Amino acid sequence: MSEIAEKVKAIVARDLDVSTWMLTSDVTLSKLGADSLDAIGLIMAVERELGCRIPHDSFRVTNRHEGEWTFGAFLRAVESAIGGTPSLHRDIFPAQSNTPRPRAVA
Repeated sequence: MSEIAEKVKAIVARDLDVSTWMLTSDVTLSKLGADSLDAIGLIMAVERELGCRIPHDSFRVTNRHEGEWTFGAFLRAVESAIGGTPSLHRDIFPAQSNTPRPRAVA
């Protein structure tokens, strides 16, 4: 499993409070207890934690048999969107800078 897939799996497991072994490619997000708002939250969590932007039209694929999102379809959409981002490594691991960051004022 790719590094991106492992990270996405960890994010989904944490946010839906399920075990990672439950995240098979054919399990639907609704079977994991997710509704449409949870799915949006998962997208936002993946974007935030991987430091990328995923186009919303990447998530139009559904399981044709059930008409629901599967974890596998979700993962493929994320990997496809991230695969098209050449600067992903820089977004996740920004280069160290010698410029001091401004401090927050309490």
